[in-house]
Amino acid sequence: MNYIIFDLELNSKPFKSKIPNEIIEIGAVKLNEDLEIVDRFQAFIKPKYFPRLFSRIKKKTNIKQIDINNAKSFKLILKSFKDWLGEDYMLCSWGYDDYYHIKTNCKLHNIKSSWIHEFLDIQKQFSKINKLEKGKTASLSNALTLCDIEIEDTNMHRADIDAEYTCKIFIHLFEKLDFSSISIKK
Repeated sequence: MNYIIFDLELNSKPFKSKIPNEIIEIGAVKLNEDLEIVDRFQAFIKPKYFPRLFSRIKKKTNIKQIDINNAKSFKLILKSFKDWLGEDYMLCSWGYDDYYHIKTNCKLHNIKSSWIHEFLDIQKQFSKINKLEKGKTASLSNALTLCDIEIEDTNMHRADIDAEYTCKIFIHLFEKLDFSSISIKK
């Protein structure tokens, strides 16, 4: 089985809307059973409902308007991502939000999400392992510091970079992870 450590960047709307936040970037790292990186995935996505990047998202992510203007649609990128996943995998991310947003964006674009079957919330596991106060979670950068993992790239909040750092934490914690608590979604 491969472990897919993924991260998303969103064009988060600053106002109330019935349309969910749109994914504008997917980044992922594929680990084999020996915890070796065997591949990486990164793609920008052209938003359908909010085509202009909100200014706070530009500032936070350093994603440029041209990056998403020249990108392919969510449906095409998701097909590429699903093909890249292979057959036997477990999705893992830093927190529940990425799982939630990929599910809601699939629904928004009328795509079945049955391919999202096993999911591990690394942030939740990290909080439990490090005995953080109930209801408290660590940010990715705080977790890296607590694991003594050097932050070399200051451009966090980019999907590929955050996936790489989450992957380092996953490997660091692997022996302590509770795989019996995996969410199995059908």
